[in-house]
Amino acid sequence: MIAEQITNIKTFMSHLLIKDSFDGFDVTDVSITTYNTFTIDGHVHKSFYSPDEYETITEKEISSWETLKPFCYQIIKGHNTPLKFKIVFKMPEDITESIAEASQMPLSDIEGLYLNVVYENGNLTCITGTFLNIFDMSKDTEKAFDRYVSSFVSTLA
Repeated sequence: MIAEQITNIKTFMSHLLIKDSFDGFDVTDVSITTYNTFTIDGHVHKSFYSPDEYETITEKEISSWETLKPFCYQIIKGHNTPLKFKIVFKMPEDITESIAEASQMPLSDIEGLYLNVVYENGNLTCITGTFLNIFDMSKDTEKAFDRYVSSFVSTLA
């Protein structure tokens, strides 16, 4: 696990809320505190859709940032900076496969790779989380994911 402190918050927020840099990531949870606290559970409720509708949607389990970004942008935009927010991204399968390959970990042993974007008290931090189905003393998967996030964040500067 690493915590990358974001120094250029304005540029990062542009990538997060306006550009498509995070659009391919899935979102498990969002919490934004402005004049109220707004929370979003990114898990898709299959029962909301008719069977025909459900077959046409691409997000079967977790919503993408591309889908949720407009709602979050509406809450965050304005004259006042949010008091705090937290967005929990789950890496999509192609990135998880790449990390599994780089760390020589069977894909089935990786439960999920998560990126937490946390803003509070004027600080913006990206924190990684690696959840495995096994105990891995080498931490190779965690290290590979940490390197990926460090590289990804550095491209946003």
